Amino acid sequence: MIQHSFLLSAIFYTLSFGGAIAGKKHLSGILLIAGLLANAYSIGIRYWLTFPMLPLYQGPFFLPFFIGIFSFKAVWNDLYKRSNILLIISVLTWAAVFFPNDHYLPFIQFKTILSHLFFLFGVIGRAFFILSGVQAYLCVWKRKTDGIAAYSLQDIRRSVIWGYLFWTLSVFCGAIWSYMGWGSPVVWDDPIIVTAMATWLYYSLYLHLHLISFVNIKNRPFFAVAGACWVIAFNCLPDMGNFMLPGIP
Repeated sequence: MIQHSFLLSAIFYTLSFGGAIAGKKHLSGILLIAGLLANAYSIGIRYWLTFPMLPLYQGPFFLPFFIGIFSFKAVWNDLYKRSNILLIISVLTWAAVFFPNDHYLPFIQFKTILSHLFFLFGVIGRAFFILSGVQAYLCVWKRKTDGIAAYSLQDIRRSVIWGYLFWTLSVFCGAIWSYMGWGSPVVWDDPIIVTAMATWLYYSLYLHLHLISFVNIKNRPFFAVAGACWVIAFNCLPDMGNFMLPGIP
């Protein structure tokens, strides 16, 4: 049921994107809701079966759900102009379907609540960062084609701030958990920790771009797009595995 419900959510997300492109607003919205419900059921069962331990490499299954939840209101209000968000959700979901990496046993050390907060806050932070990148794309490129920006700079900055908040909480919880388990707040030999700190530094600099005089305000969305690409490449792709057909071990 875990795999089937997640596969069903991928199908619903894709059909929702197709409905938005075709201009079928109500149908696309209903399919989006169905995809979110199927996605929520899948990740809920995953968590229920492994709690209190935290299974590895679950981020790709949670990420589309959080992006859909955080962008639901904006997407529902204008499905056609925000269809790019539905496309990103669909792509991320299918990537998790065909490139799973969650078939390893959970770590026994993950039984502390801090490990769960580290994981959940991190996924939420990634969702906001990717969403800010999509918003930045719509703000810049859609403005060139349609004459009206689909998103404002305030929307992008708001998503970055929320992402930065949850990412900081994730790093903080991870540091305490690491200190309690291994006696060190930062394990620099772990590439996940290094890339997490690099992402935190990047968005720390992004939030201070207004202090740099030679960075034009109209160019700031490009940094949000670059940040989203960084997050996908260095914080999302490491959670992916080899190509695998659904339901085949």
